[in-house]
Amino acid sequence: MPQFSVSAFPVLIICFLTALLLLPHNVLINQASAHITKKFGSIQLQVGWSDEPPLTGLLNNVIVDVNQTSGKTQTPIINALANMNILVKYGGVTKSLDFLPSPTIDGLYLGKMIPSRVGSYNVVLNGTIQGQKISSQLPLDLVDSSQKLNFPDTVSGSGTDATVTGASGSANNNNIGPQLQSIVSQLANQIDSVKSVIGSIAKSNADTVKSVQDVKNAADRSYLIGMVGIGAGIAGIVIAAVSLSRKRAIEV
Repeated sequence: MPQFSVSAFPVLIICFLTALLLLPHNVLINQASAHITKKFGSIQLQVGWSDEPPLTGLLNNVIVDVNQTSGKTQTPIINALANMNILVKYGGVTKSLDFLPSPTIDGLYLGKMIPSRVGSYNVVLNGTIQGQKISSQLPLDLVDSSQKLNFPDTVSGSGTDATVTGASGSANNNNIGPQLQSIVSQLANQIDSVKSVIGSIAKSNADTVKSVQDVKNAADRSYLIGMVGIGAGIAGIVIAAVSLSRKRAIEV
């Protein structure tokens, strides 16, 4: 049995603590780059980017992986998107993508796209797959700016001095650009949500107006029926009074 000296224990403890610190970090990285999976009946869809992390200005693919599930068995579906309409949504703007089957993986479909802005994108799916209705909006991983990969920074001017002098300003501009794009993306999403709320309120108001009109029509009908009833009652009283008068006259 191997023997360990007492002096080796601090080293082992440090290694153990380091592993514990790195484990959550790796888990978070895997979660951040994971594709989104959703089931519709026995149809399982997975969406995401083919190249991660996605960067602005670089060619990428929105991927849709389609499988038929039965227990733990998954079978790729060929020509799965024939009856599907798939859009990519950024804020309140949408774009239709043409998806082609992967040449190497069955059930995997690729839609080419160059994301032009930093922020969140969504895949909007509508249609049917093998008779199963599909209607959902699934988020894609956040798009980051490709400017952070640029080297050296591009600045106007001639000579090495101009490049060195403008490097700091260019770096600041590169940082401001993505921040502004992110703010615009958030504002677009908020505006889209406000439009949806306004639409719901307008529909609710229309329903309320219709209900009030229905109540008014019912009240008008009740009033008319009541007046007819009152008229009939008065006519009955008049007829009875006339009959009574005639009867008394005859008796006299």
